[in-house]
Amino acid sequence: MNPLSKYFRKPSVYISLPTGGDWYAPGGIVFDNGQELGVMPMTAKDEMMMNTPDALINSQSTIDIIKSCVPGIKDPWSMPTLDLDTVLIGIRIASYGENMDINIQVPEVNKQMAYTVDLRQLMDQIDRTKFDPFVQIDNQLTVKVKPMTYRQLTNLQLKTYEQQRLVTQVSDAKLSSAERQKTFNDIFTSMTNITLDNMKEAIVEINAEGETIVDRSYINEFVDNMQSDMANKIKEHMDKQVGLGKIKPITVSVPEEMVKEGAPKTVTSPISLDNSNFFVRRS
Repeated sequence: MNPLSKYFRKPSVYISLPTGGDWYAPGGIVFDNGQELGVMPMTAKDEMMMNTPDALINSQSTIDIIKSCVPGIKDPWSMPTLDLDTVLIGIRIASYGENMDINIQVPEVNKQMAYTVDLRQLMDQIDRTKFDPFVQIDNQLTVKVKPMTYRQLTNLQLKTYEQQRLVTQVSDAKLSSAERQKTFNDIFTSMTNITLDNMKEAIVEINAEGETIVDRSYINEFVDNMQSDMANKIKEHMDKQVGLGKIKPITVSVPEEMVKEGAPKTVTSPISLDNSNFFVRRS
């Protein structure tokens, strides 16, 4: 045994997940303490990884850090995004402590104010309502869906970013009206396909008149051919639960001197978990 092993990092924080471990593949998660996961501080290598631009773009840095700090999650790519904020906050607390300094943009006066966030309070305020997987289309048809995984989220963000980039390029390009319209139509079709592909991945099974269908080819064909009102019901069901597991925006009081300059008395601001600033030692 390495005589220095007693100095190795150990779990310093234990977290409970909004999903409670549901929606993971068999063996995909191993709890350390009942229904809690041990979280270890980041290593020096983990911190340096945050400065790798390519890793930040494709989310590989986030995956590697979760593997390093939360070994109980065996495949972070398959982790439901419902658990993502809780896991990242746990890593941040284990590495740098419970407080995090942020800058909040104050409207009207166009200034920034410094604020210290208590990450424990943020974690306590996360909506831990259980995900409802069942979408009742009608009396004979029920669709079962699952939360989005981190891989799905990453792929969706990359595809969406690519389409937005194309929109900007087309707007700036010297094209005829007909060429520009055709290109915009192609982009719109691509975005529609992205939405449908995401819905296909979300559907676990479909119960039709008492028969349960899990065959992916049948499910995919159903999505391609279902009526728009069915698609809207599925989308609305998923949209209603988009806030589950997420950090809520914070509302803070604005300094009196800014209020005198015309700023509002309070400001509501989202908390960014972007790797480039969330895992920077600022407090």
